[in-house]
Amino acid sequence: MTCISCKRELPDDAVFCLYCGKKQRSEEKKHIRHRGNGQGSVYKDSKGHYTAEKTFGYYMESGKRKRIFKRKKGFTTKKAALEYLATLTQKTKDRKAPTLSELWATFEQYVSCDLSKSKQTAYRIAWKNIKSSVGYRSIDDFTVSELQDVTDRAAKSYYTRRDVKTLFSHFYKLAIRDDYVTDNKAQYIKLPKLIEKEKEIFTKDEIQTLWIDYNAHKCKVTAAILIMIYTGMRPGELLQIKTENVNLIEQYLTGGIKTEKGKRRKIIIPDRIVSLIQYLERASKDGLLCWYKNKNDFYDEWQEKRDELEIRECMTPYCCRHTYITQLTALGVSPAMLQELAGHEDYETTLNYTHLSVKDRLQEVNRL
Repeated sequence: MTCISCKRELPDDAVFCLYCGKKQRSEEKKHIRHRGNGQGSVYKDSKGHYTAEKTFGYYMESGKRKRIFKRKKGFTTKKAALEYLATLTQKTKDRKAPTLSELWATFEQYVSCDLSKSKQTAYRIAWKNIKSSVGYRSIDDFTVSELQDVTDRAAKSYYTRRDVKTLFSHFYKLAIRDDYVTDNKAQYIKLPKLIEKEKEIFTKDEIQTLWIDYNAHKCKVTAAILIMIYTGMRPGELLQIKTENVNLIEQYLTGGIKTEKGKRRKIIIPDRIVSLIQYLERASKDGLLCWYKNKNDFYDEWQEKRDELEIRECMTPYCCRHTYITQLTALGVSPAMLQELAGHEDYETTLNYTHLSVKDRLQEVNRL
């Protein structure tokens, strides 16, 4: 119920407002018959029908206290409304809160499918990190301090802990939806301070080291890193490119991720890496230009190669894209051309008036 004066949420049996002190004498509710605490209530409406209503608890949303309740109207007799109310009470007693493993199964089936592939992967990793320690426990069995401890032990970095916290939040939302819990305790989990590191780029010596390694061993991961350095592709883009979308005659790949513009863009192949593309085509599998069982295998193989070649530990596959854009900027490539080559969307209106052809872009990239 709400206060007849300040309109704030109050318990159903409140006589006075907890906030403004106003005595509650709402004419609309004058027929409410309160039962014992937790049993719900039955009241008659203006049309002579009965309504059964039961409060299950409260939760906080955007700083406001919200009530969780079930209400059914239209009973012709008070007895029928009371019988319905009794079934709600019995169902509440009989229901057992789901375990995290059960909630994960629901999340995967009904929620995860609507998320991006990167988010799905992040939550699978988060679940893997907590499954063995708490997967068997019920969602209503946690204190905030326990959730904090599980999160801290499951992951080290800000982003991996954030994924664990968000996954817990998804579990609580599913449980709140089905009236198993009333509060999303995941919101109280504290994350470490995010320290943004300056993005690194490959040095000329490191790029030369990669070329020497590729020419000597024809290593797939080395070829992949060099291709990304000379095309600006993200790791997720390269690993999704299909061989049928490779055009070596005009020297471009069709593909990409992120925005709609990015997904349909033409990624230019400079002369220097044509042989690398041909090498990956010959070694392709399942129709993919650069096949790996999963992205983690690609990252693991790169870490081994990076250590073998004594390249800086901070150099991740995503540094290739920063290297590409930085080098093009240093060469004086025009902003419009740079935006087109990078495949960013927020300069699209300008590009609609420039009409940059594949030949124009190839000429610019070949200056690398």
